[in-house]
Amino acid sequence: MSISMRKVCAVVWAKSRALTDKNVILAPLMILGITVGLRYLYGAMMEGEALSPSLMAMVLNMGLTMNITMTGMFVTSAGLAEEKEKHTLRALMTSSVNGLEFFLGSLIPPFLETQFVSILLIPVSGLSLAQIDLVQYVLVTSIASITSCILGMIVGIFAKNQMSASTLTSPLIFVFMLIPVFGNMLPVFQNISRFLFTGVVSNLVSCYANGNAYSLGLLDVTVLLGEIILAVGIFVMCYRRNGYEVE
Repeated sequence: MSISMRKVCAVVWAKSRALTDKNVILAPLMILGITVGLRYLYGAMMEGEALSPSLMAMVLNMGLTMNITMTGMFVTSAGLAEEKEKHTLRALMTSSVNGLEFFLGSLIPPFLETQFVSILLIPVSGLSLAQIDLVQYVLVTSIASITSCILGMIVGIFAKNQMSASTLTSPLIFVFMLIPVFGNMLPVFQNISRFLFTGVVSNLVSCYANGNAYSLGLLDVTVLLGEIILAVGIFVMCYRRNGYEVE
């Protein structure tokens, strides 16, 4: 299947405009606000003392997993659901835009937004850039963000409108956000978190907060690559079964 960059850019432009919707733009702003709030809340509890590594890790973990799941999944699913609600998706699919062009064009804007917020969360959480291997951080969070966005696209295919998209993404958000966050406190969640792409991100942050170098193990690589491949496979299957593919 050939790709026309002009058509991909046209889809990217259309999807980028959807990011300014008031229901969509509130997600990253809320995440940044919650992260700032947690930082000052824990700071108040420490009575003016510097935040401990575990508290800094908790603040960044919460903000980062919220961003990857909420911004990635909700923004993507809401945008696709809105197109279905306004009956513009079917018109797009019957045009000259093929499935791969639509996939890339729909993925790029929410991914860039999610990744921008992920980087912005580092100083917002209070963690020093000197403690972080930025290349590794961007690589791992990028893979996790792409996986999350694809999951959002899968939900968007089945959602009838933005309200149902929000409802359908909620269970996924709770699973991929709360399990890694509580994994640092409860062993049962820690064992499950190891097999989630957001769990890999959480372990990365914890190592950085404690001043340790993080090394991607075989399990981490398998989880990150395996889950993104699985997400792509599910999307392709759902996309074709719902009759959007144009040969």
